[in-house]
Parts: sequence; structure tokens; C-alpha cells
Amino acid sequence: MKKISAALACVLVCAGPAVAGKPPKPTKPNSNLTITASATAVTFGKSVTISGVAKNIPAGTSVELQQNPYPYAGFKPAGKTAVVDPTGNYSIAGVVPQLHTQYKVIAKTSPPIESGTVFVRVRLRVSFSVSDATPKRGARVRFSGTVAPAHAGKPVLIQKKTASGYKTVARATTTSTSKYSKSLRIKSKGTYRVVAESLDQDHDNGTSRSRTLRVH
Repeated sequence: MKKISAALACVLVCAGPAVAGKPPKPTKPNSNLTITASATAVTFGKSVTISGVAKNIPAGTSVELQQNPYPYAGFKPAGKTAVVDPTGNYSIAGVVPQLHTQYKVIAKTSPPIESGTVFVRVRLRVSFSVSDATPKRGARVRFSGTVAPAHAGKPVLIQKKTASGYKTVARATTTSTSKYSKSLRIKSKGTYRVVAESLDQDHDNGTSRSRTLRVH
């Protein structure tokens, strides 16, 4: 019985870290140094602005941005800084997350003051073009584009708008160069979009802009 109890104790005490990819729990904002992001989710390649309020921190104090991207191995400097302005605010523009990323800032006071955290999710970017936007009835039209960042083997859903929402009408898969292509026979006017499924924990699904095909 003692051996069984020891084994159970090891299971409880010696368990390893959480599964990689699980978003870290947000840290409560520091009352003297807050942090917000201009968006909680962006399409790959787009930027966010990280900003906040610095209370009881002198104007001109340097504020360093730190990031903890997927798989959330720990915070490191993001290579961007700002200074506290005379009104007690700071702002860091042009922050471009490549993966789901957690951010915090550190005010370079003595001792340093650390903010809470914000989490920004990143969607795949999907381009979408058609070989003919005004095809003849019954003609074939090629739907094509790319998915970024580069991923081979990603499922791509070609969807048509219906009265109840978008419905998948065809499927494709990204190539080794992250491109997709699918030929469809078009019988009537319709609005289409493309959805790239991530299937990974580093990005969310991405959706293209819509395109309307007018048959003549």
C-alpha cells in the first residue's frame, strides 16, 4: 500500500508542465502600469498597437515590450520600446505578431515595474482570385490563391454564400509553396470565399475576402 501511495503522490507532485500550445493565463493588470492591445486578433502580417497608462512613473521613463509567442516558452524582449509621455501614457505601434502571442511591458524604473499581460491571436492570411469573374453559364472557373504564413497540406474550403450563410462547395489542399487551386463549373451568379483551416495551435483559421461571379 505504501508503494501505491508513493506512486500516486508522484503523479500529483511530479506532473510535467501544461501541454504546449495552451494559451497562458492572463496576468492581472498592475495598478501602476496597465497594458492593452488595439486588437485581440489580427490577420497574419497585420500590426497592433500596445499601449497603457503609467501611474506614479516619471515622464520619460523607458518602457520595454516583451513577447511570449506560441509555444509559450517564456517572455523575451520584442525589440520595441516607448517612453512615458507627460500625460502618463505610453504607446508602441507597429507590433506584428507572427504567431499567437502574449505581451507585457516593463518600465525601466528602480526597481523595474512589470505590467499584466495581453494576448493577441493570429489568423492565417488567405488570398483569393478567380480566372474569370464573368463566366458563361456552365463554364469552368479556377479558384486560386495562397495561404500565409507558408504551410503545406492545409485544408482549404471553397464556400458559396446561401440564404442561411456560407456553404462549402469544394475543397483543396495547399501545396509545398502554400498555394491552392480548384476548378469549378459555374452555373449561376454567386458570391464565394475561401477558408483555410489551421489545424494547429499557433494560428487560427483564415478567411479570404469574398468575390462575386456574374454569369452571362
